[in-house]
Amino acid sequence: MAGRPRQISINEPIWEVYSSMADESGTHVDTLVNQAMFELAVKLGYITPISRESAPPMEEEELGARPTRRPPPGQKFASGRTKEASGRKPASPVKRPPRPAPRQAPAKAEAKAEAKGLYIVNEDGDTGKIDKDIYIIGRSSKCDLVINSVKVSREHAIITRERGEYYIEDLGSANGTWFKGEKIEKMKARDGDEIFICDEKFKFVLR
Repeated sequence: MAGRPRQISINEPIWEVYSSMADESGTHVDTLVNQAMFELAVKLGYITPISRESAPPMEEEELGARPTRRPPPGQKFASGRTKEASGRKPASPVKRPPRPAPRQAPAKAEAKAEAKGLYIVNEDGDTGKIDKDIYIIGRSSKCDLVINSVKVSREHAIITRERGEYYIEDLGSANGTWFKGEKIEKMKARDGDEIFICDEKFKFVLR
């Protein structure tokens, strides 16, 4: 007894394979799909197979299917093509590309390449680390860097840390802060820069 017509979605490569099989076997794609579904249900244990003698007749006649006889080699099929002339190979199953492994965000660009610290070195090679956001240079004993010179103002200059960058700024001193022979008000401190607090020479080192 013919089943009620239903619609199912079939991937294009599978449809091509079944179309080729139907052409070569002289039957309908519907019959092959029903047979495949039946065999899968038997394999999974949803249907108990019965002997061929007691099995119901195939549905090909009700579906108007052509005989399932394979034509001899070289003879034309019902579609008018020979097996050799068809030249159509079963489509290979579509292989999905492997899912890429989830990318881990670089820990904030490795903490900005492990943000370098700033050091200030005097002419004698003494080194001081700028380890605070506000670093004051001057003659006063309360300054972070004390310069014992009457030419240096009590609070002469200041080094500030702003968003990971360092800047040196003159605090309106009498004798000024100098870089490459020019008096500065504020500038970015870079590795290797040499500045003068009055006539006291210092060098910046980033590491």
